Amino acid sequence: MKHRLLDLLQCNCGCDGLRLVSAVTREISFKHELDHVKCQKFCAFRQIAVRGGAIKPHDCVSCYGREIVEGKLTCECGKEYPIIAGIPRFLPAELASNFESIQKTFSYEWKMFRFGERNWGQDMDWRKNLFLQGMGATPEGLKGGVILDAGCGSGLLSMEMAKSFGMEVIALDLAFGIEKAYEHNDSPFVHFVQGSVLQLPLKRHAFDYVYCAGVLVALPDTREGFLSIIGPLKKGGRCFIWVYHPIDKKYHPGDYTKMVTYNWIRRNVTSRLPIGMQYSCYLATMPVFLLKQKMELLTGKKKDTATWREKMQALFDMFSPIYQNRHTPEEVIGWFQKQGFSNIHVSDVGNYGFGVRGDQGVGDMKVGGESASLLHRQREAS
Repeated sequence: MKHRLLDLLQCNCGCDGLRLVSAVTREISFKHELDHVKCQKFCAFRQIAVRGGAIKPHDCVSCYGREIVEGKLTCECGKEYPIIAGIPRFLPAELASNFESIQKTFSYEWKMFRFGERNWGQDMDWRKNLFLQGMGATPEGLKGGVILDAGCGSGLLSMEMAKSFGMEVIALDLAFGIEKAYEHNDSPFVHFVQGSVLQLPLKRHAFDYVYCAGVLVALPDTREGFLSIIGPLKKGGRCFIWVYHPIDKKYHPGDYTKMVTYNWIRRNVTSRLPIGMQYSCYLATMPVFLLKQKMELLTGKKKDTATWREKMQALFDMFSPIYQNRHTPEEVIGWFQKQGFSNIHVSDVGNYGFGVRGDQGVGDMKVGGESASLLHRQREAS
């Protein structure tokens, strides 16, 4: 963790006066030259407010060259948050049972991941292009922006946001897979935070972008999660979320029966099992998966190139979550509109879900051309 992060963090009580105590730090390599001061309000490195030119870019260079590996953040309300292995941990003393299950599910899911492998069968070039398409942005336009990656998973895309697009990234996740991400991170502009999207430990109106793909649907209430993640967004900032399609024949014309069956198994069987038992059940299917791959190779059919670990990730994602909420584009667009977003677009429409983006509080409230025509087609189909 960098001192820089304290300019963006706040206590779960809403107070933004977090103090760092009992810090253990180490020097790290920082080869960048900065031409402006990064923090907006308070420099925790120098322990003074950012005003009147008191802080200079060379102070930021010194700050980014020092990592806090252990310590504690305290709030005047009495709450304390540990920094363990370089990551600030904003977890309640006791997780509600449903959130503990969510945490265990995704911790196991990312436990299967190996750095260097793909996520969801997508290599990094594919994921970068999908990110740009979803955000409706260019690398040049994103440069220098501060983004919240809400539910960062493996952290690979978070790192790529910094490396390829020149962004500063706060990568937040509830699962313990974030520790592996931190260990492999080589960008000083990616900050990992462990916490929940429903209790964001982040200051309001401090971020240029919010990106949240496939996370909100695993919460008890998707819309509540959406209302939470837009809190840190600046006026004029852009938010993108990705959610699941409903399970009906309009959205799943070719695999409707399969999806209904899978959903019934998840709700009534697998999500109710202890997480270790789920792992054993999914692992037991791997010989069948590997045999199918071998047969496809021998018969010349298109080969499923997923590794067994990727397949295990997919099984956890499909069958383990307690919640797997599903929504229509029209419904999600309505959430954006009610919160004053404009330039709303539907994008990344795929077999299982879709993305929606919008700009907070600027311009006329409207739905973009592709999204408007998509909604028109939906109404005609209904």
